[in-house]
Amino acid sequence: MIDGETPEEGAPSPASSSETHEEPATAGLPEDEVQETGSESTLDDGGGHPMPPATFQTHIFHLASQVSMSLGQVANPMTGEKEVDLRAARFLIDTIAMLEEKTRNNRGEEEDTYIAGVLTNLRLEFVNKSS
Repeated sequence: MIDGETPEEGAPSPASSSETHEEPATAGLPEDEVQETGSESTLDDGGGHPMPPATFQTHIFHLASQVSMSLGQVANPMTGEKEVDLRAARFLIDTIAMLEEKTRNNRGEEEDTYIAGVLTNLRLEFVNKSS
């Protein structure tokens, strides 16, 4: 809407901060791609296997897996080769550290322990690989 115009009748009005409504990540997907698991819906990977729920720990795990690939500990699934990219590993470790800092005091004890352990292990592996 341009300044001075009136909204069209029936057009949605901008939501105020108190009216914010978040749709689930599975909104708009075909029902056969969504599976109910307890109180959460997860996506089906197409092979009949449910995807893990989107949690903080799952996100950190995925980032840590990319670090392992960048350190040559795990083969790149696209090439089948173990490749070392210390710049990418450093960036990903720094990203996990940023998430640790930004979510501090907003995580449960299990999440605190998990991210601390992941960061310690990844940093040690990075130092070993870069020396």
